[in-house]
This record gives sequence, C-alpha cells and structure tokens, in this order.
Amino acid sequence: MRSSGILLHITSLPSTSGVGTLAEADKFIRFLQASKQKYWQILPITPTDFVNSPYASPSAFAGNTLVIDSEELCRDGLVSNDFLAEHTGQARGNDYGYAIYHKEAILREAFGNFIKNDPPADFEEFCQRNAFWLNDYALFCALKKHFDGRSWLEWEDEDVRMRKPSALAKYSEELSDEADYVVFCQYIFDRQWKKFRGKLHSAGIKLIGDIPIYVAYDSADVWAHPELFDLTDDRRPNWVAGVPPDYFSEDGQLWGNPLYDWDAMKKQNFEWWTARVKKCSELMDVLRIDHFRAFDSYYAIKYGETTARRGHWRKGIGYEFLKHLQDAFPEFTIIAEDLGDIPKSVLELRDRCGLAGMKVVQFAYDGNWSNPFLPQNFEEHCVAYLGTHDNDTTVGWYNSLEQWQRDVVRNMTGLSGEHIARNLIKILAESRAELTVYCMQDIAEDDSNSRMNIPGTLGCWKYMAKRGDFSQANAEWLAELTVSAGRTED
Repeated sequence: MRSSGILLHITSLPSTSGVGTLAEADKFIRFLQASKQKYWQILPITPTDFVNSPYASPSAFAGNTLVIDSEELCRDGLVSNDFLAEHTGQARGNDYGYAIYHKEAILREAFGNFIKNDPPADFEEFCQRNAFWLNDYALFCALKKHFDGRSWLEWEDEDVRMRKPSALAKYSEELSDEADYVVFCQYIFDRQWKKFRGKLHSAGIKLIGDIPIYVAYDSADVWAHPELFDLTDDRRPNWVAGVPPDYFSEDGQLWGNPLYDWDAMKKQNFEWWTARVKKCSELMDVLRIDHFRAFDSYYAIKYGETTARRGHWRKGIGYEFLKHLQDAFPEFTIIAEDLGDIPKSVLELRDRCGLAGMKVVQFAYDGNWSNPFLPQNFEEHCVAYLGTHDNDTTVGWYNSLEQWQRDVVRNMTGLSGEHIARNLIKILAESRAELTVYCMQDIAEDDSNSRMNIPGTLGCWKYMAKRGDFSQANAEWLAELTVSAGRTED
C-alpha cells in the first residue's frame, strides 16, 4: 500500500530542555495522525559523540539518555518537582551543553532515589535481556570517566585496555557504583521507549530507525569485541573506513571507523550483528542501514593516512550475511541506503534481498530525463525523499542553485519556483514510490538555517522544529495532499 511519513529526529522536537525529548513526542504523534501520515522516521537513537553526531556513537546498542522524559521521572517519584524546576525549561532552542549538564543532574538524582528501594520487577528482566552488551557498556562508560574521558586506546592501565580478566574484575568492583548508574539510565531509556512505541502503535504509526554500518573506534563495541575488527595486536586499527575522492571532495572522506573482520564475524555466526539488529527490532519497525554499499564492496584506507586519497576497494560480505539477517528477522523491514557512487553489483545485491532502495529528488534535476532520481522514473519498490538529513532543506537547496540550474528545475517540473518545497512534495507524493518521506523542514518551508547536517563539517545537528510547524493548517494541507495522492486508506 502506498503511504508516506515525516523525517524528524527526537532531538529536533521543540523543547526548552536543550534538545527534544520523549516529553514532546505526543504533540508530533497527533500531528502525524492529523496529517494522515503512517511513518515517523528518526536518526540513530544511540548516544552521540563529542560533536553531537548520532552517527559516531560510543555504543551500537545503548540508547541516547538525553531524550529521556524528565517529567516522567518526576511522576515516578524519582525526582521532586522543585529539583526538576531547577534543571529544566531554561534553554532557548538547541543547546547540547545545557541538555547534557542538566539531564545528567536529573538522572543522578533519580538514581540516588532509585537505589533506596528494591528494584522494580522489570529491572532484572531488562538486565538479562540486554546482557550481551549492557555490562560491557556500563563498565566502558565508568572507565571513560575514571580516565578523564580519554579514548580507551589512551587509558594508562594497559591491562584493562587489553581486557585482562584480573583488570576487568578489579575495575568492575572499584567502579561498580558508576557502572550501576549507567545501567539505571539505560533501564529508564528502555522503559520510556517502550511506552513511546506503544503510543505509536495505538496511533497506527510505524517508526523508521537508522544505523550507520560502521561503529566508532572509541566505542564499547570495539573495546569489548576487538577480535571482530581489523586491529593490530595492540588494538590499533590496521585499516579504516571512508570513501575515495570524487567530484565533491578532492581528498575523499576519511571516516576513521575500524573495519570489520568479516571472517571472524562469520566464525561466530554473525552473533554481534545479529544482536545489534535484534536490538533495533525492539526499538523500531523499519531499519534504514546507512552506507549499504559496504556489504557489497567497501573502501579501506591505511590507518594513519591524513586523507582518503590512498585507499582501495575490497569485496564485502555480501548476500550470505544479509540472508542470515533476513532469516533471523523475517518480519523486520530493512531499507538500503544506496546513494552515492553505486556500482551495478550493489543494486543487484539490494534486489536479490528484496530491499527497498532510496531516491532523493534533489539529485534529479541535471537536465537528463533518464535520471533515476526523477519522480517519473521511480520504480515502485523504493523510499523517496526530497532530501535527507545530509541535504540542505529544499528551499535552501533551490536558493543555492545558479540561475541556469533553477531554469533546469523549472523546465523539468513545470513549476514557477514559488513555494518550491511544497510543490515538490506534491510531485513526490504523486510518484510511484511505495513510501515517500518528507523532512519537517520542507513541510514548514524552512531555509538553510534549518539544515540538520553538512557532511564533513562541525557545528551540525542543531535543527529544532518550531512549535508552529505542527499547526492545524500544516496538518490539513498535508492530509489533503496525502488523500489526493492515494497514500492513505481513507
């Protein structure tokens, strides 16, 4: 059935807490219902890195505790109204510094009250269900704090860096209080996320999540499972991930993620990846895998290189692994992010697995009427966007074009250029794509000031929607379009 949805990350919900949280989700769910949308797409919900990117997390499994609803902690009796008032409601727009400082104060206060009583019945179930990753992550976070936030490669105690059993036992005892605090925070995230998913289910809305294919080197995953990554004997990367030079970047992109040792993964029957996708299936209904092409072929750069110029392509794990995931999770829908310089073999792998690929309309208007990103050229089995979190807003994109490029857009669409975002949304909605997803910024007709991310730069991830964006007028406009385009059961 043809359907549509909206891309808006949790942290971009309007909030006075520094970032959007689950406390603000209800209003957006009502907007989705009123506008007859069936999907809510978000970015990775794992903890962010030091530049607030959700794509370089210290854990492939943990939840981002910044999105915890502090008011619910108050309702649960874990923090007082007075304490909550001291630590909420003072931020204007996106302010990660404010959010991090005050959310930690609230969570530590809640933890202090939590341990005064016997844990709830579901706490032990949560710990058992997440045992594969939870204890390693909790100790990793406690050790990071103990070693002043440094990367695990720089921890002074080589024994714990190398995970010698005696050192793990020693620090597990010495840092047990801090590790218990981390476990508590993940328990609260899990409990609140279940309630959030329940609200979505009741509203008839499915959640599309997102994971990067690689993990950060400074992560609990690499520290806890070094045998699954291409590392030297002293745990430094041999090769790292990136993409080669192209039209957009003469040096390519040096991501720096350690590469997987797929032979080691296979010997363990892909246990780590299976656990990762299982966790995703508990958090969301649909999973978008970023940089899908690396399953077919991936770019390897020698560790220590300063650019991505000198690298080479390697054959990926391919169909065998993807078939394993599909057999393990037959009801879980996966979207393949197949954008960029994609060889035919990637598309063949995608199609062999029956996965939907992605289309981005901002890539369509180059004057070539056979461009696969033109809406009239879409195949049905795809997920189509005007732009994603890595693109400019559609208004910002159009305004940045040179005059001849705008002429091409107008000639190929028949549009005047006025209300470009909404008119392109209409064209997208009327396309053959099974699922169309609209960025909230385009529904609100925002300019480049509302862009979420500029790849390869700092200072991103700051977009926050305005409360007026969820207006009745916007909902009615989108609902009417959705019905007329045949993307609803009504």
